Amino acid sequence: MYHNKTMNTKNKKNILIITPPMTSPAMPSFISAFAAGCLCHADINAVLYDANLDFFVSSIFPTDFFKSASFYDPEQYLIAVNRMNDLLAPGLINDNHNQVFTSFCHEKLDRKLEKLSPEVILLALDSENQILAVNIIVCHIKTVLPDIKMIVLKNTSSTGNNTPVADHTFTLENPDSFFQWINSTWKQSCHYKDVEPDFSIFPLKDYLTPELILPLKASFLKDTSSFWDLVSRLKNKYDAKGFLFEDHLLSFDFFLEKREQTDLFFSVQAGMEDLGRAGFLNESQKLSCSEIPLIQWKSPEKKGSLETKMLWDLSRQGIWNHVKLTEKTHNTIKNDLIKFISLNPNIVHSYENENTSGPYGKTDFNDMDASLQPYSIVTPLPGEPFWKCLFDPVHLLLYLKRHGKDNLFCLRADKTKKRLISLGSDIEFFFKKPDDLPSAFFDEICKMVEAGGSVDTKFVRYNLERAYLIGYAMENGMIVGNSSLKHPRETFIQRLNTITGLNFSHFVERGYTSVRPEYRALGVGARLLKGLTKRAGHYKIFSIISEDNTATHKIAIKNKTKKIAVYYSEKAGKKLGVWMPEQMIDKNWEFKI
Repeated sequence: MYHNKTMNTKNKKNILIITPPMTSPAMPSFISAFAAGCLCHADINAVLYDANLDFFVSSIFPTDFFKSASFYDPEQYLIAVNRMNDLLAPGLINDNHNQVFTSFCHEKLDRKLEKLSPEVILLALDSENQILAVNIIVCHIKTVLPDIKMIVLKNTSSTGNNTPVADHTFTLENPDSFFQWINSTWKQSCHYKDVEPDFSIFPLKDYLTPELILPLKASFLKDTSSFWDLVSRLKNKYDAKGFLFEDHLLSFDFFLEKREQTDLFFSVQAGMEDLGRAGFLNESQKLSCSEIPLIQWKSPEKKGSLETKMLWDLSRQGIWNHVKLTEKTHNTIKNDLIKFISLNPNIVHSYENENTSGPYGKTDFNDMDASLQPYSIVTPLPGEPFWKCLFDPVHLLLYLKRHGKDNLFCLRADKTKKRLISLGSDIEFFFKKPDDLPSAFFDEICKMVEAGGSVDTKFVRYNLERAYLIGYAMENGMIVGNSSLKHPRETFIQRLNTITGLNFSHFVERGYTSVRPEYRALGVGARLLKGLTKRAGHYKIFSIISEDNTATHKIAIKNKTKKIAVYYSEKAGKKLGVWMPEQMIDKNWEFKI
């Protein structure tokens, strides 16, 4: 993890670039590579010490697995990550008096300093999770070498109360000040527009991935042509397979303009504020999941409506949507977003909370408020989504490229029983009279309907107890979806007659449909609808679907169900549609749509 930029170091001034723990051990540090690119001077010998990678490799876990083909086997990956979790001491990152980093400095860093005798040490801070280690390293080096210059280069000026202690601190937000220091100290004439990240100083074969992924920053790219020139050079020079953007793209232009086809793939970042922008929407419709398997979205900061259609469109294109909830997000939209994520894991596939710290210093979202998760009232599914086991965004990107969005979405890890579960692979469907249902099943179906949130729960149990037929789907011993054919109340039949002019006296109403969010887009609702329709006997069927429920509209249309009337419900506060299976519609009826 200790690498010289050049072997000819005679009469050169040594600068030691250190990447401190704890950040991604799956790819090199962009800031370290950027710093190395800035120090291309005949009188400077830039040397990298990736203390972060060294810390993981020597202190945490064996790494051969993560660089092998077995990496792509989910079962073996789960075993390796569980072993890694067992080796990682609890509270390692948050203990401000952590002795682990101090011991690491004594055991590893002192030898590097003695061998190199640098004039300047530059600490590259890619993540705020590195601040603790940075401060420990700075204090340790100042004790050993009190006169040495200590420089910190980081992404932004925002570090909360944890400001790194160093002689100078520079940011990529304001690179001019960093270049002024370089030019005045080393008598150079350098500008950031001329700098290309230098990854040659890194031990690229040691990072914890089977294929090399390199970081990029959109803010340092001039235009589309220079972007593709750069990634082509990095691919040819280092055999890079893909790239992960660490800052926002303002548009997807880089990926839309004509160019030669490549087999490179990318993870990009964007802001959710752009979701409603027409140009952004038009660009997104042309993206390919083979080229961009993963988009990381920063949550909106300002209060306003939450635009989600583009996320749904991208998901249908095979692209994985990951949302980062930031501390700047307004509380109102934060709660709306959390609830949307909870109900639509088929649209927002993964998420993280940058306000809390999880394993390895990465952000976490396991503390989601139960009140914002409607389905938290039903029996939880076994295990957790497998993407939560992919401890690094680089690993998520590689898994998406290898396995695809749909396969990864269905995969869950049951750590208790040490097994993997693929949702939707073994669903069974049942159709029974209410009296034939065990009481525990009946209670769970009532909770499922309540969690669905689309009906008044006051009469749910009463109506289900008197239903004509209840359909439900099960997998792994859990009810994952349900629907029913219920006898409508006489007052409701009379109201529908007034609205539509049609007599629904010999009808049953299909309703109380609820599918667990994790099973959305797996065809559960459609198969329940088909099964109930087939078993309606001498009854005709109608259903009430709100005009804004486009997902259920699609299921209805797919199952040859047609809207025959629309009316406004004062109780619901919106327009509702009356739908029927096409084969049950009388040709002589006049529709009121």
